[in-house]
Amino acid sequence: MQDADRGMKPQDGRGARRAADARAGQASKPATGVAQAAASATAAAATPAVTATEARRTFASRRRMVAATAWMLLLVLALAGATFAWFSNSRYTNVTPVAHTVSEEGSDLLIGASAAGPFDTTCTLSAADKTLYPVSTADLQNFWRATFQNAAGITTDYASCTAQAGDYMLTGTFYLKGSASPLSVYLYQSQMNVTSDAQLLAALRIGFIVQSSAGTQTYIFACDDLGNTAVATQRRTTAQDGVVVSGVGAWAYATDPARAISAYTMDGSGDAPRTRAGAQPLFTLAANEVATVQYFVYMEGCDANCITEAQSKNITLQFAFAGAKA
Repeated sequence: MQDADRGMKPQDGRGARRAADARAGQASKPATGVAQAAASATAAAATPAVTATEARRTFASRRRMVAATAWMLLLVLALAGATFAWFSNSRYTNVTPVAHTVSEEGSDLLIGASAAGPFDTTCTLSAADKTLYPVSTADLQNFWRATFQNAAGITTDYASCTAQAGDYMLTGTFYLKGSASPLSVYLYQSQMNVTSDAQLLAALRIGFIVQSSAGTQTYIFACDDLGNTAVATQRRTTAQDGVVVSGVGAWAYATDPARAISAYTMDGSGDAPRTRAGAQPLFTLAANEVATVQYFVYMEGCDANCITEAQSKNITLQFAFAGAKA
């Protein structure tokens, strides 16, 4: 029994140590598990915080992108509206512009490029190969150009371009000389030409400022009588119909002063003009008088026909006047 007891004591000692180690190991396991769980919980708590920050940043970035996209879309719409009218250019002339005169038998209406002569029945005008840009005027003295159109293509603001008017249109001066007796001066529609394009023809205006012994007379003519403009496209680009831009310093709308060529012309063909019933003369030349005529050929930007379809067309300019005994 003693041997047995003695034999058991070492075993019991080792067993005690093993048991103690086992107990220590078992006691340590829950601590490790708690620490791991706590670490996992900390990591789990930290991860959503970073994700929220990134989400906020991403949302803000997307919001800025959406705002930028909306602005770009608005800008594109505004630019698209601006193409309705007052476009960047039309087209330049490719034929030397001329003017000529015809007279009733026994009368001589002559034309020249200088007040001192020489005078003949034909005169070469000075403006050629010129780009036209839409402008607006009520008096051939003050010219305006569009500076802003809204998304609907309606012009809402204008700026004066009077000082640069020669850059926007065909303009120049010629002289008409009468004969030994007074002459009434008319247009001669059958010999006049500005373009063969219906859209441009409907948008164009011809203007004359005549200075003679009778004073100064100003005329602005629509060109519809010089061709068939029924096929021309129309699109209103002003807040009001039938208006042009007027004013000095500040702009305002005024009624379009354009007249019909047919109301100031003589009939006939070739060198044989004849009186048209009801037609009015432009002015009357005294015997041997020389009158100064300043001319303007321009695109009336407020005209409903002065839209994109009138762009990039050719102009072939020819004026014609007829004289009849006053």
